[in-house]
Amino acid sequence: MINDLTLGVRLTVGGSRKSWVRLALQGIGIGLCVAVLLLAASLPTAIGERNSRGDASEPVSDGTGPPPLLVEAAHPQFGADTLRGRYVRVLAPDAPVPPGIDRLPGDGEIFLSPALAELLASPEGELLRPRFPQKVVGTIGQEGLQGPIDLLFFAGDKTIEPSEGGGGNATYRFGMNYGGGGVAPILWLLSVVGVIVLLFPVLVFVGVSARLAAAQRDRRLAALRLVGAGANRVRLIASGEALAGAFVGLAAGFGLFYLIRPLAAEISIEQLAVFPSDLTPSLGLTLAVVIIVPVLAVCTSLFAMRRTIIEPLGVVREQKPVRRRVWWRLVPTIAGAALLGSQMGKLNETDRPDQWPVVLGVVFLMFGIPVLLPWLVERVVFRIKGGSPALQLAVRRLQLDSGTAARVVGGVAVVLAGTVTLQMILAGVENEVVVEQTRKVDNHVLAVTVSNSAEGLREALAKGRGVREVHELVRTHGNTAGERPNQSWVAIAIGTCAALQSQITATNCTDGKAYIAPGVDGGADVTGGTELTFGSPGPEQTRWRLPAVLEQTNASRGGVYLTPAAAAGLDHGDDFREYQAVLDPAVPSAAEHARNAIAPYSWRTSSYYLGQSQLPEVERVFGLIRQGLYAGTAITLLLAGASMLLVALEQVRERRRPLAVMAASGVPRGTLARSLLWQNGLPLVLSTVVSVGTGIGLGALAIKVSNAEVAFDWPGIALITGASMALVLAVTALTLPSLRRATGALGLRTE
Repeated sequence: MINDLTLGVRLTVGGSRKSWVRLALQGIGIGLCVAVLLLAASLPTAIGERNSRGDASEPVSDGTGPPPLLVEAAHPQFGADTLRGRYVRVLAPDAPVPPGIDRLPGDGEIFLSPALAELLASPEGELLRPRFPQKVVGTIGQEGLQGPIDLLFFAGDKTIEPSEGGGGNATYRFGMNYGGGGVAPILWLLSVVGVIVLLFPVLVFVGVSARLAAAQRDRRLAALRLVGAGANRVRLIASGEALAGAFVGLAAGFGLFYLIRPLAAEISIEQLAVFPSDLTPSLGLTLAVVIIVPVLAVCTSLFAMRRTIIEPLGVVREQKPVRRRVWWRLVPTIAGAALLGSQMGKLNETDRPDQWPVVLGVVFLMFGIPVLLPWLVERVVFRIKGGSPALQLAVRRLQLDSGTAARVVGGVAVVLAGTVTLQMILAGVENEVVVEQTRKVDNHVLAVTVSNSAEGLREALAKGRGVREVHELVRTHGNTAGERPNQSWVAIAIGTCAALQSQITATNCTDGKAYIAPGVDGGADVTGGTELTFGSPGPEQTRWRLPAVLEQTNASRGGVYLTPAAAAGLDHGDDFREYQAVLDPAVPSAAEHARNAIAPYSWRTSSYYLGQSQLPEVERVFGLIRQGLYAGTAITLLLAGASMLLVALEQVRERRRPLAVMAASGVPRGTLARSLLWQNGLPLVLSTVVSVGTGIGLGALAIKVSNAEVAFDWPGIALITGASMALVLAVTALTLPSLRRATGALGLRTE
């Protein structure tokens, strides 16, 4: 067996120029697929590297003895960007050093990430520079960054004091294992669908590429039979030829993968950005690709020859009509819909559903498309009667062999269905985010939260450019069930009418009134008179009942809003202060000026601008995701189109004598060309109907899994559908030169 496979490889690499051209085409086709598979195999490693570097930078407060280091976290906002930083105070010479820097910064010193250093040096960072007056003493290396565009800093601050009772900001080492899981649930859902959508046609194209130049191969196999090779041995030799193409494709795929890997650093979405070195497939997945691709090529070659009779004087294919049945072809679709239906509503902002039901549900629904298409194409073409000569020629050819055409367009159909699904998920998520952002952008208030002693903060904030007035709120939270303190919480804000009106829409506000605003960020939905508990279960836990009347209102954040009289008797205990700076909308970048006014308080405060519109950033992020989706779809469509072209060219070569006879009998070449268009177009139209319907159904089920509202991206669906239709025209046009040669006088020659 090994000798036969080796002989097939030798025949492939030691043949004529046509053999080398065929081998190059196989290598390019399989190489593209291998590159895509390697990129997919690198995703777990890339995500794992991001998470491990993030965990390695987390301070650990567990230890004994005096702490060698104090660390305070900071997350300053700048426009739509969120910076991450650590302020440190060294207490001992052996204080731990976080990864990415060679020493700890002293008081008045700072280490910056490359992206943050670039931002501060650019004109866009002019209003951010006042918050970092420290001396820059170094750059944070890759070991301390999750991605290449992280806005991260480490700064020294000698004013940090140990937290009361020990622990808190005390740090004994760096490196907290959170068990990974840095991917948001909705991004996880998009990734599951996207990987399945992109890999399905790739695996199909691996098989198609392994069957290139079948007519020339058949002549060689007949010659081998003529010199005495047995039928089974000839099949193994043919598999060896496919194996040679697979090896060339593996080499080309690895080269292409390492060629495009540096482009990963150009991704401008922070949560998705990775270092090029992170895109390294694990040994197990690499071996899987190296083994699966050759095995798939060999199995495809053997499977394609299962009905082929190779004799010394030629090759004959058994064309036994098969009546396809539909019942078992519906099983994958029904099973996929049932699996996804079982996970409806289980994905939210923090939780994700069971992994395997979602994965298998998507796989089954995608698998149902190529399984159902042969039956559908067969039923349709057998019902078509009459029509133009070109249509009749195409229909007759499809009646004789509809399975090949259905299998080829199955790859396009899977891409189209998956793209429609991803577009629907993106549209649904984008609509929810836009509505949420629109709800929040209803006032010009900078909310400043105080996490530690900050005397004079209110006065400093009031002096900021563009600050009209400053109000004070007290924020806390209660629980509707004392035995479940973390499951039914309610956000509560207490302040004067002036302070509340900077947060809610309230008319005729007087001391003693209470309001409730809807919103998931406000916790459980409660009614007037509900009893709440405060604090952990135990003797120190207190109870308090909400006022009997809660007026409905709209707010930037959901929850209960109380005036001081309405909060009488409430012992909230674990409250914190929040200053509300009302800004002048006529002053450009008033929020940034206000933040700069309180810059000396650094880690002691955090701020959030309620009037900051995130819509441009939302549109940018979703635009980039959509561009990535279109790029991946375009690549996969090109692969599927290449498979259609290769099969079409092979069919023209195999039918060159009948085509030449028809041309010599007076059939115009234009009629033959239009028959090719019908032959490619009919299966694709049917596959488009099935794929769009499946994509919409799968998209609706996936959105219901995420508990979002169903939305349709009709322009995007029309764009991808139009691209699929254009693919047929392109394939037909590229087939015409081969058709012209096949219908010439030389096509009548026989041996």
